[in-house]
Amino acid sequence: MNQYLVDFNFPFLKLGLLFLLYAETHYSFKGIYSRLKKKEPEIIADVPHRIKQGQPIPVLLLIKDADQHSIELNSVHINLFSKEKKECFPFEFNALKITEKFWHKTVEIQSTDNLSGKYRIDVTIKFSINGKRREVKNDNYTCSSHAPLEIYISESGLPKTNGWHFGEFHCHTSYTDDQVEFGAPLNASRQLAEAMGLTFFCATDHSYDLDDDPDNYLKNDPSLKKWHSFQDDVRRLNQSNSSFIIIPGEEVSVGNSKNRNVHFLVLNHPELLPGDGDSAEKWLRTKPNLSIKEILRRINSNSLAFAAHPGVQPPFLEWLLVRRGKWNLQDCSNSGLHGLQIWNGTDEGLNEGKSLWIKRLLQGKRIFISGGNDAHGNFNRFRQVGLPFFTLRENYEHLFGKVRTGVFLEDKLSLPTLLKAFENGRMLITNGPFVELLVKNNRNESAKSGDCISGKNFKIDLNCLSSPEFGKLSELRIYTGNLITRKEQLFKSVLNFSELFKHHEELKMRKNSTPSYLRVELFSENQNEVLKCFTNPIWLNWTLG
Repeated sequence: MNQYLVDFNFPFLKLGLLFLLYAETHYSFKGIYSRLKKKEPEIIADVPHRIKQGQPIPVLLLIKDADQHSIELNSVHINLFSKEKKECFPFEFNALKITEKFWHKTVEIQSTDNLSGKYRIDVTIKFSINGKRREVKNDNYTCSSHAPLEIYISESGLPKTNGWHFGEFHCHTSYTDDQVEFGAPLNASRQLAEAMGLTFFCATDHSYDLDDDPDNYLKNDPSLKKWHSFQDDVRRLNQSNSSFIIIPGEEVSVGNSKNRNVHFLVLNHPELLPGDGDSAEKWLRTKPNLSIKEILRRINSNSLAFAAHPGVQPPFLEWLLVRRGKWNLQDCSNSGLHGLQIWNGTDEGLNEGKSLWIKRLLQGKRIFISGGNDAHGNFNRFRQVGLPFFTLRENYEHLFGKVRTGVFLEDKLSLPTLLKAFENGRMLITNGPFVELLVKNNRNESAKSGDCISGKNFKIDLNCLSSPEFGKLSELRIYTGNLITRKEQLFKSVLNFSELFKHHEELKMRKNSTPSYLRVELFSENQNEVLKCFTNPIWLNWTLG
């Protein structure tokens, strides 16, 4: 949904998408003036929105479409500053000639002091084009703010207990590159993600991009060179670094029960699944290639399928022009669906997605939630078109790693162990605090999220954590879902905590033989912002369907 750049091919169809979604500089309709267009490549600097104290800060430099407008890169000067402190880090490039379609480099800066808290970064890029010297700050968009990038340097890591790993569940890389959007390179995404404290991400590039000719996004490639290159790159990067895993996937455009295009996250499938109904690649060709049922029949036992942002309502022009729709309860009831990515970088659609999930839980189905950001790059700030060809909007939503999926692994980090944990629901989703849900029965057997446990007496054990970065703990909610009456209720709410950033809660459920489930929500507050964490369920006395 969000990205560094857009370029359109079919005017009236894509004007609606442009207006609602994307930042664009090179494209304009014939006869229509564009205030944003310029004869330069796009030049963008990006940094993680958070890192742990003591780590170097990676600064990503992106130059896009220099094959159309070549430049000589002279130098990059990076200022790291707050009200009290300023440091400068110069990098000389000595008139480096850049002519590639997509050039990138990551440089690192590190303060001599042990910094913590909020800091700002200005990246000044000096280059020459057509013999003229130019200087831009943070990006070269005509109408952007060029405001400093913002980073939080945390004194601690992400709140968690042993065995948990955090990652980005839905993002796009440079393999998403078409007339609409592009993402960040795989290796650069890994480097910035590691700096944030993440240990995995799911590379879910669009199905209608992965079948393109590598040199022409308007042509499909029957040999699927781009798809095979994507698979090879992921495999190579995973082999080079066992402490970070990239999960290969795709965001497939499929037909829902109303034959409208919705998006499907399919992970670790060895073959490309076609889907271009909402790609706008062919004028008035918006019919889905495959239905949800057909996709689920095609994937193998080593692959996983999650509904992408099921609660988000598509904008009217997307609904009208490219037949986009949304997931409904019938769609979420298809056999073989592993889960719902209910959180997509903002609160938009979160409650509706959660409601769909709870309805399926109360129907007795074993289905799980995940969370991501649908990030196309955007590690620090998102820029999008306001008024087409005239204005840009900027915000701090859909940032890579802002909403995270936490995964519990009993074995060491690897692609198979991550996929198994996703499949078994060993997950939680958060944009701040952390809560671990454990249940023991009267036979001293234990269960974690995703498990089913039987018994009459149960002990619920909850470990709650936050940090100054994410604010003090504010509320803990424990919900039970009765699978006979098909109703969910609040079992207990906790408003008083033993410490600002840490709390342990033990509860007992006696003489409970009713088939049910438990799930937990934890909230923290930081400067009037409410941050949250949702667990997946533990089922009590229930044979899972």
